[in-house]
Amino acid sequence: MGALSSGKKLRLKKLFRDGRALIVALDHGRRHGPIAGIEDMRVTLERVLEGSPDAVMMTPAMIERYWEILSDTFIVARIDGTGTVRSVDETDDRLISSVERAVRVGADAVSVMVYPGSRNESTLWEKLARVVEEAEFLGVPVMAEVVPKPPGFTSLDSSVVAYGARIAAELGADIVKTVYVEEFSEVARKVPAPVVVLGASKAPLTEVLEKVEKAVRSGAAGAAIGRNIFQHKSPGLVVRALMEVIHGGADHRSVLETLGLREDPLM
Repeated sequence: MGALSSGKKLRLKKLFRDGRALIVALDHGRRHGPIAGIEDMRVTLERVLEGSPDAVMMTPAMIERYWEILSDTFIVARIDGTGTVRSVDETDDRLISSVERAVRVGADAVSVMVYPGSRNESTLWEKLARVVEEAEFLGVPVMAEVVPKPPGFTSLDSSVVAYGARIAAELGADIVKTVYVEEFSEVARKVPAPVVVLGASKAPLTEVLEKVEKAVRSGAAGAAIGRNIFQHKSPGLVVRALMEVIHGGADHRSVLETLGLREDPLM
């Protein structure tokens, strides 16, 4: 892409104030329904925001519903999500909102999914490119969530992850959210955009913090994590722990000890 607009520069600077960011993903309802931890979104939001994350990610409808809680928070709008966990093909993720609508309800950035290797790959890349074009006109950053899938990919390594992440950057994504793999420095080196690692499925908190610590030390610009935050009984404390690792460069073990966090999942 060409030079960034001042609007996009300002928004990216607000998110990556020191070059790194923690985004709490709260967009799972559009794919999974009311799973544990997000049954009452108002309560979840209030508890998550106690930890002061850099940003939260939600669907436009949820942003509009809970705007008063979000007034001091950077907001990423998830604007696709038609592929649900019970659909025939969950990679068939079409748009559920325009960028304009996302901005109208208060979003500072937007995000869409891409599944390299899936049967829908070409239409998903086209979706990303069209969203980038609309967002460019409005000065809004775009985050591409890139998750390689079968049949094109049956295993993940740094070359596979870099492949998808680089294409997303080539199509204009300002931020790339993707899978953490060993040798992540190769991914960060080959992608000319900030790369944040996703949290994936529920895991022990120690593993999550260690993964984020390794990712940041390998060049990642932070993390975008959902279930491993909102499915913990102390989501605000988990946010604080992740912020210490991401922004403070803290050792994950010392953070756990300092905050008194234990493996205490909601489910």
